[in-house]
Amino acid sequence: MDSKEDNTANPQLVSRLRDAIGHENVKTSKMERLLYSHDLAPLPKETQIAFKNVPDVVVRPRNTDDVVKIVKIAYEEGVPITPRGSSTWGLGGSMPVFGGILVDFTGLMNNILDINPVDLTVTVQPGATWKQVYEACLEKGLLLGSYPSSFPSATIGGWISTGGIGMGSMKYGGAADNIRNMEVVMPDGTLINTGFDLVADNMSGYNLQRLICSSEGTLGLICKVTLKLVPAPEVMKALSYAFDSLEAAGAPLMEILRKRVDPLHIGFSDGKHFEMLRKIGRHAPEVGAMVNIELEGAKEVVAYEEKVIDEIMAKHGAKRMSDEVAEHEWEERCYEFRVREIGLGSIPGEVIVPLKHFAEFTKRTNKLLDQLNMTGAIIGTVADRNTVMFMPYYLADFDNLVNLTSFGFNSKLSDISYEYGGRPLGFGSFFASNLDKIRGPGAKYIRMIKNTIDPTDIMNPGKMVGTSIRGNIKIPPMLFELGMGAMAVVKQAIPKSKDVEERMEMYEQERAKKERAEAVHQHPKEKKH
Repeated sequence: MDSKEDNTANPQLVSRLRDAIGHENVKTSKMERLLYSHDLAPLPKETQIAFKNVPDVVVRPRNTDDVVKIVKIAYEEGVPITPRGSSTWGLGGSMPVFGGILVDFTGLMNNILDINPVDLTVTVQPGATWKQVYEACLEKGLLLGSYPSSFPSATIGGWISTGGIGMGSMKYGGAADNIRNMEVVMPDGTLINTGFDLVADNMSGYNLQRLICSSEGTLGLICKVTLKLVPAPEVMKALSYAFDSLEAAGAPLMEILRKRVDPLHIGFSDGKHFEMLRKIGRHAPEVGAMVNIELEGAKEVVAYEEKVIDEIMAKHGAKRMSDEVAEHEWEERCYEFRVREIGLGSIPGEVIVPLKHFAEFTKRTNKLLDQLNMTGAIIGTVADRNTVMFMPYYLADFDNLVNLTSFGFNSKLSDISYEYGGRPLGFGSFFASNLDKIRGPGAKYIRMIKNTIDPTDIMNPGKMVGTSIRGNIKIPPMLFELGMGAMAVVKQAIPKSKDVEERMEMYEQERAKKERAEAVHQHPKEKKH
């Protein structure tokens, strides 16, 4: 038995799992299970009143066969399953709602199985990180087109399950657009292929690829993925442009994206983001806002695109930054939440809106941050020629139950996005009640798909199709909206917290102390003789 083993889990369930995949791959100690009780969003222990977010047992499968065995046991025992990667999302998608079995794919199913330069594919296990796969392919002269902004730690299975938008999506599409095939274990333990390893899946029946992608783990467990690759580019070129304000970037972005230029990536950050980075001692330019663009391809094509973009940016009053700054910003593209180093939680809101509303939506988002007395900043990326993903984030001490009212910001931000023809991204357990508002009558058919494929509701229950709490109590969408609206009202009434300023000051003092100690260590005073 594990040291300090907790007896919450059904002994028969634990015994069956250990017999199936090995004693060492089944964990029941309380300490270990607590580590899996939240994702990017740290939650106070009081949330356990609503959610049984501590799993009963944690399993680490070694391969697809192990996953099949785990799912069959869960199906027979009627125990819920929660799949988990690195949990770099903040909506409670990889957090249990009803306890049960948590499947950790990062421990043992994290390998690159094959890189095929002839067929332009890479085959990987779901627990591998996007950075790991990206760099391995690049070493072989191949480019993985798109990946999440959290790619140093985000896993293959995690981002695909969310159907995410990220780096390179501007040119190569989102998570679903670069998949050839997936091996998926369905809720009854059946193993299926969603596509084909070597060819496209067009005209082959209902698109199982798209069905699993964006399902947030509610339909099956991804065990193996074959991704498309392209030949590595001759040139990659980073460009950065400074603006007096983020709103000012809207017009030139619209003009650029109505030209025949094809950037790999376009990202943006406001001045508040850089200000907070400077406060924690990071190199960051003093600008009102910055737009970062990455080009890739043949040398002549990249030179042409750079010229077109330079002319448009200059016309709109943008200042081109040095190549050194641009390269630094590209290298930092996946570390947008470094400010969490001060010891506070940082939660992003994620919404998409049409490009034409860039400036107005930016103003509304800043106004919302001010109204709710929040310390935060706006960052984001261009998803395609007409879609912009805004990721405003805010800082708070989420060990304090009162600060859960900050989630009211996400709700209000979603409401503003609807006004402009946009919508929020993702559901998880916190925003599963948004399904009806986002999909309208289509929500009924999404629930029918879930109920048909997973009639016993063991696959990541309490997510996407509706918000549920302990006892499988369903929270009606209207009640959820009222609750979120109340959170926003309460947050607006609470004076702006000094937590952020105090933590930044403490962090700066600690950093200065550490630098002095290192200086003394490197240059000790000479002893007098």
